[in-house]
Amino acid sequence: MMSGLRNVKIILMNVSRMRIEVKWLTKQIKWDQVHVKKKKSMKKIIELGRLSIMIFLLFMASGCNSTDPGPELQLPSELTMQLDHLIDSTMSANNLPGVVVGVWIPGRGNYLKAFGKANLETNRKRQFDDPFRIASITKTFTATVVLSLVDDGLLTTSDFLSKYLPSFPNSENITIRNLLRMRSGIVDYANASILEEWYNDVYKNYPLDTLIDMMASYGSEFTAAGQETVYCNGNYTILAKVAEIVSGDNFASLVNEKIFQPLNLTFSSYPEPDNYNLEGNNRGYSWENSTSRFADKTEMNTSCANAGGAIISNMNDLEKYARALYRGTLLSEETQQKRLETEIFKGAPPILQYGEGILKQGEFYGHNGTIFGFSTEMFYLPAEDAVIVINVNRLDLDDNSWSEGLFVAISRLLFPEHVSW
Repeated sequence: MMSGLRNVKIILMNVSRMRIEVKWLTKQIKWDQVHVKKKKSMKKIIELGRLSIMIFLLFMASGCNSTDPGPELQLPSELTMQLDHLIDSTMSANNLPGVVVGVWIPGRGNYLKAFGKANLETNRKRQFDDPFRIASITKTFTATVVLSLVDDGLLTTSDFLSKYLPSFPNSENITIRNLLRMRSGIVDYANASILEEWYNDVYKNYPLDTLIDMMASYGSEFTAAGQETVYCNGNYTILAKVAEIVSGDNFASLVNEKIFQPLNLTFSSYPEPDNYNLEGNNRGYSWENSTSRFADKTEMNTSCANAGGAIISNMNDLEKYARALYRGTLLSEETQQKRLETEIFKGAPPILQYGEGILKQGEFYGHNGTIFGFSTEMFYLPAEDAVIVINVNRLDLDDNSWSEGLFVAISRLLFPEHVSW
């Protein structure tokens, strides 16, 4: 469901073995017809018209089978062709149904494209504005809600969990800050057994209290709070419960009030558990080796993911949100400053660190997410004021991300001076 750190580690620790070969034609295209004398203005217009047609045909023949959301300030054509080829070849090599990539770089241009299919039954192409499930990127929203409640004076990050869930094991030693920063020491409910159970019955309901009780039953296996940074979805399940207790409101309403409305994220939603649908025509798929076919995993009860992975969004909303997340648009300056203080994950290279509901990957800040049917990346690069958002409509039972490798390759191509992978 949401083992994003494991996927990042696999990609980065084995980068020398997974480098995606980016091959393209570098032959210079000469347009001698353009260099006409100024006095032959009509001929110049005609030749420029021919040039535009040839560029269009060259793009159409590039084999990327992509759809574009419309006119934008674009990256240089050579770089665009490199990205097209990189994505197209990755899709072919990995049997990916569809990919959507958004890159926004002020002063350099944008790259906004959709590739492949949204629906394997109807052969409908993926569209740039298709909604999708963002999985663990939801954690950044949950942390923002909790930190907003901190700014409202309804709780503090130094509060012990015992104040809200006194019967939870070791709650007298676990702080809200520990939960936000993946340093609580609790054992996750989202183990392989639960994920397989959910995969086989995507409509099963997992009430918040049931999941919290499940984690409490593992109390004898907890480690000391505040000692190590270990990725755990259950931290955010507990944080949602705490947010509901201190606010008196349900969590879906809090996300809407604290984030969706202020940022005008009109294509984002936190679905109720009995709302199985994904609006639009986009479908999410999981490959099943037993049948050698894709299984449609679009519809699901997201209660198992809850505040750690339930949100639905789209590319443009995530671009807007990625900037607000890093800049602290919705939080006080003091709260945001503490949020961005990061610590290294246990057993991970130094470039992988976690703050308060935000992942720091090298110089990039944001999060990734995996949920049956979808793999997603959302990262902001402060040095360039740039955003990269990637979605693949495939995630299998093994929970290995199909978007991570694309992020590594695309970020390396676009920002070689800012990456170490």
